[in-house]
Amino acid sequence: MSTTWDSLPLLPLRCVLQHLNTDDALAALSTCRHWRSAILLFEGHKEKLTLRIRQFEKTLFLTRLFRKHVRVIHIYIDNYGEDLENFMNYILPQLNIEHFRFFEAQNLRELIFIGPSYIQQNPNESIAKLNRITAESLVFKNLHSLQKLALMGCEMTNVKSDNGRYTNKHVEYYSRHLSFNTISSAADAILSRCNIDLMTCSNLQHLIVDYEQLSTSALQTVCVLRVTLSVTMGLRSGVLPVVDWTVAARSRIRIALNVVSVNPEVFDVILHNVFVEGLHLVSLKAMFCKTLHTGVLQRAVRLYKSTLTELVWADAPYDSTEFFQRIIKQHADPEEMTMCNVNPLILLCWQCTHLRRLVVHGYWVWQYDLLGFVRLRNSSLQELDISAIYNRQSRFSTAICSENVVRVLTRDVQKPLESEFIDLVNSDTRFPWQPTPWEKLHPALRAAATSEEVADYVTREILKGP
Repeated sequence: MSTTWDSLPLLPLRCVLQHLNTDDALAALSTCRHWRSAILLFEGHKEKLTLRIRQFEKTLFLTRLFRKHVRVIHIYIDNYGEDLENFMNYILPQLNIEHFRFFEAQNLRELIFIGPSYIQQNPNESIAKLNRITAESLVFKNLHSLQKLALMGCEMTNVKSDNGRYTNKHVEYYSRHLSFNTISSAADAILSRCNIDLMTCSNLQHLIVDYEQLSTSALQTVCVLRVTLSVTMGLRSGVLPVVDWTVAARSRIRIALNVVSVNPEVFDVILHNVFVEGLHLVSLKAMFCKTLHTGVLQRAVRLYKSTLTELVWADAPYDSTEFFQRIIKQHADPEEMTMCNVNPLILLCWQCTHLRRLVVHGYWVWQYDLLGFVRLRNSSLQELDISAIYNRQSRFSTAICSENVVRVLTRDVQKPLESEFIDLVNSDTRFPWQPTPWEKLHPALRAAATSEEVADYVTREILKGP
């Protein structure tokens, strides 16, 4: 009996090949005819498909190959103009009956559009324009299965005429119950207000948009869906719009706020315009802002201690060798009256009774403060990821005496914690905890991170959701 690779039975071979990522699966197609048959025979059991606009031919081939079982689609808009138009016209709905049509896909769970400002981590990049009729028709088609929709660095185009729905029979069929306003309206910035009532019975749970897309009218439209609204600020240029967040507070929709690479003035906007009484804030993530704003933490604790379940504050090591750059002066909440200085993270763990996830990178934490986090929230805490922990209270004596936050600098080194302390922490957690070695951190959280690495970390955190 032959024992060569091209003689393996099809079924066990396919079971092995289905664990390959997309690029490796494509490489396996070129191995031999037998391997290619194994993948094609079982129609590419890939639940997740990652597509890039720039790679049109590859994207077209992938959609044909993995046509039947895809449940999650991530679309990276790394080019726009004609390439994006071709994608929306020829790949998303597919004119050719032989080719795969996303409109024939069953039970899409995630539809994620990621624009160039996220890919490049550059707020000055142009905003990708999505064909509203095609995109909303696809959402409506998967009304009862779609759970997550993201428009990251993207926005819907205005509909110039009703003729756009007749360019493809699948778009025409699934858009026949939809209406599109040909007059530009702020209420239609995310989804068309005239169609939102049709989607109230949907299974959509998580909607991800940019803060700059929002207005009070657009927020009113989204509030009808009763979803978790994840809002990201910092990845578009321009003045932040004024939004009446009391609308969300009255609707009691869950809000997840992502703050990326902003200057300290934006935190003042958050304090005065976003953090309103009654807002159902469940998640706060601040990434690569080069400061830990204690006033934001204090206000979040004071207003949202009964709703906040997740805090992520992540930075790469600060690129400086000067000691004075290590110390971050506290930005106290002007409305917070305190008799003494308290570590804001201790206050967070004490007051936020439903806190499940706490992630801090780029800032030093004393080991007994970490033990305090665990003991205060051992009943709810499910994930604790703090990478910079020091064991001698005198190590940063200047900062400790002034109650300031201590940055991690690029020249700093991680010192191992004693095993007895790790055991002490684990005795109070409901999950096994170990300090993460710095060399095993995501590359974006290490010194000299590239924009691609930062983009990958930011995108993962935003899509993870609360």
